[in-house]
Amino acid sequence: MTTNTSHGARQHGARPGPARRCAACLLGATFAAVGLGAPLAAQAQSSVTLYGLIDAGIDYTTNVAGNSQTSLDTGILSPNLFGMRGSEDLGGGLHAKFVLEGQFNAGNGALIGNEFGRQAYIGLTDAKWGSVTLGNQYDFMFTSLSVKRYGPMFPLISLQNLRQGPFNALNVPNRPTGAFDFDRMAGEQIANAVKYESPDLAGLTFGAMLGVGGQPGSFSRDSAQSFGADYRRGPIQLDAAYTFVRYPSLNNGNDGIRNWGIGGRTALGKGFVDLLYTSTANTATGAHVDVYEIGGMMPLAAATHLALAYQYMKGNAVLEGNRAQQINATLDYSLSIQTDLYTTVTYQHANGPGAQAQILAAGPASGGNQAELRIGMRHFF
Repeated sequence: MTTNTSHGARQHGARPGPARRCAACLLGATFAAVGLGAPLAAQAQSSVTLYGLIDAGIDYTTNVAGNSQTSLDTGILSPNLFGMRGSEDLGGGLHAKFVLEGQFNAGNGALIGNEFGRQAYIGLTDAKWGSVTLGNQYDFMFTSLSVKRYGPMFPLISLQNLRQGPFNALNVPNRPTGAFDFDRMAGEQIANAVKYESPDLAGLTFGAMLGVGGQPGSFSRDSAQSFGADYRRGPIQLDAAYTFVRYPSLNNGNDGIRNWGIGGRTALGKGFVDLLYTSTANTATGAHVDVYEIGGMMPLAAATHLALAYQYMKGNAVLEGNRAQQINATLDYSLSIQTDLYTTVTYQHANGPGAQAQILAAGPASGGNQAELRIGMRHFF
C-alpha cells in the first residue's frame, strides 16, 4: 500500500493553471476521477491516495431582507473536501476501487453532514466492460451535465452560479429553503445506490444507477433512478441526464422530484461556449421550473481566466409563474497549480407575484433584486 498526498492533489484537484489547465479539463478539477468513477491508474499492485481542498472568502450581499450583509463563507467556488481513494490491480485490466469523501466548513472546522457523506462507495472497473460501484454516489445530473459538460470550465463554476431564485414552493425535501440546487447541478448524491458506467465507445459513454428504497412489499417506494449519456467528438461535447428521487415526505415515498436536462459545449478560439436546459418537477404538487443557460470561458492571460453565464428560470402556475434572470462572472488567477485567487459577481432579478430574488441560501431579498460579490482563495492538496 502506498500513500501519496501530493499526487492526490494533482490528480483529484488539478485546477486551471498556465500550461496545466488540460488536467483540470479532463478531471473536472474538484471531483476529477473520483466524482466520475473513472478507472484509477495503478502505479503499484495496491495504492491509497489522500486528497482535499479548502476554499474560503469574503462575501458582500445586497438586499438580504432589505439590508446588506458581509460574511466569511467557505466552500463556494469549490466545496471543502477531504477524502481517500484506493485501487488494487486484480490483473487482466480489472481493478477494485473505493472512495471515502467528506465535506467540512473551513470557517469553524465542523463537518457538513456525515464523515463520508459526500461519497462512500466500492466497486470494480474494467477498461473493456466499464465499472460497477455500490454505495453513496453522485447522480448523472452532476457527472454528465456538470462535470463532463463544463469540462475545462468546471473549476470556475461556483455555487453562486447554481439554482435558487423565487421557487421555494418547489418544496424539494432536504434542501435549505426547498429550492437550493433544485436541478442537482451542485453535486447531489443517491444513497444505497448501484451504479454502472460504460467504457468509452468511440466517444460515447452512458450509465445508469438505482437507489434501493428498501421498503417491504414495494420496490419503487423511497427509491431513486438516474441515467446519463455523453458524446464527445473533436471540440464538441453533448450530454443528457435524468434523475427521479422519491422522498418519504412526498406522498409516503411514492412521489418525488423529477429532473432531466440536455446540454453541451464547444471550443471557440482559445475558450469555450456552453448551453444547458434543465427541467425540475415535484410530482406530488405539480410545481415545475425550466432553466435555460448559456455561458463560456476565455483566457485573458496565461494564468488568468474569465467565466461568464446567463440563465433564465421560469416557474409554472403552481409557482405563480415566478421568473428569474441571473448573470454570473468569475475571474480566476492561478498562483500555482494548487493555489488560486478569484472574485465572483452574481446579479439576480426576479419577477412575478410576490417574487423575491435569492442567490444561494443567504436569505431572500425584500424585492426582486439581489447581488453578491465574493473575493476568495482556494488551495488543493
